[in-house]
Amino acid sequence: MKKSVKCYYKDGSLIFITTSSYPYPTAHKIRGVFNVLGLVSSVSKKSNDLFDVVGRLYVNYDPFNSHAAKWEDVIIKLSRMKATLEDKLRIF
Repeated sequence: MKKSVKCYYKDGSLIFITTSSYPYPTAHKIRGVFNVLGLVSSVSKKSNDLFDVVGRLYVNYDPFNSHAAKWEDVIIKLSRMKATLEDKLRIF
């Protein structure tokens, strides 16, 4: 199965980004999917007529704060969101 989303952790958030670039109307639809799933998202110009979609999900993770979420919880959120996005983006 083709992977349509890559993800990583940065500055207190999980970042999800499409692995392919799309024409603007399709990227806008994908952004809608990201938004419905609770991601703060944007469409980013990749080349002349192609765009990526980037989404951010804040996680309460701070390695220096014992009250913050544990890294395992962050990984679980990342895995679940990535699997959901992969499923929803198959139609694109």
